[in-house]
Amino acid sequence: MKFDFNEWANLHAVDPEAFEQRRGAVLESVIQSVPEGERRHALEQTLFRIEMIRRRAKSPLKAALDASNLMWESFGKLRENIDQLQKEAQGAGLPSNGLRLIQPEQPKSAFAPAEEPHVSAKVIPLGRGSKQDPTH
Repeated sequence: MKFDFNEWANLHAVDPEAFEQRRGAVLESVIQSVPEGERRHALEQTLFRIEMIRRRAKSPLKAALDASNLMWESFGKLRENIDQLQKEAQGAGLPSNGLRLIQPEQPKSAFAPAEEPHVSAKVIPLGRGSKQDPTH
């Protein structure tokens, strides 16, 4: 489904109730498209939490900020789980590469870090001193 921002914005401006009905139908359709199981259940829980945030918020901005905080909280938990997996992989002697665990049967070249690009910059003084002495 293609998302047309202007269409949605116009619908909200003309008929906010129809906008909400359509929004709910689209979200429900997306969730129903996920096979039964843990992923669908997690999506349903997330949608429920966001809906509760929206209902309790005193303004749309507050709802957006609270939903954003929910996202960052979830991201933090994901990061903790990845860190734990990496520690366990290292303890078991399995190599790891950033967020992605590498299978031990991969060729040795897969373990080599990517070469860092050469980056240089000219440092300019930001102080009140003379152009010759950036420390004053």
